[in-house]
Amino acid sequence: MNIVFLDIDGVLQPYDNELRFAHIDNSIIKKLSEKYNIDYNQYSFYDVCAVYYDWEEQAVSRVKYVLDETNSKIIVSSDWRTERYPNKMKDLLTIQGLDKYYYADNIILKDYLYSAKKRALEIQNSLENYNINNFVVLDDMKELEDYYPNNSVITHNYISIRDMNKCIKILKK
Repeated sequence: MNIVFLDIDGVLQPYDNELRFAHIDNSIIKKLSEKYNIDYNQYSFYDVCAVYYDWEEQAVSRVKYVLDETNSKIIVSSDWRTERYPNKMKDLLTIQGLDKYYYADNIILKDYLYSAKKRALEIQNSLENYNINNFVVLDDMKELEDYYPNNSVITHNYISIRDMNKCIKILKK
């Protein structure tokens, strides 16, 4: 199985996208809950609104393209997954049509390691515990290249066309 270890901030959500703060209206939660038959009230209002308003449309399209071209699945490798709701990330990915690619959340380590080292160890844990043939680490954390130099694609603000093509090249080798 091909896997994209997907970070959110700096990959799908640009650093300066904060439209969610202009939409302080719970009607979007009700609308999305009805549309997808998912109770979005259980999640952070700002997370749900960030997915809906702040994730860059081109970034989402590029990630979908990578996943389709390489027959890959997503393991969420992001601080977004730290709230312990069983389906949180899959439910949030549903809003942008990425839920069909969802495989799992990265295995969470409960310690206080430096963030890049912790993320790298979580990825290693997933590599050891899931049947993964090939993978790419799609993240904005440059230090991850030190751990996975041949499998990292480091973004700058959000996934570019160049990043997208590099992901495909890694996943097709």
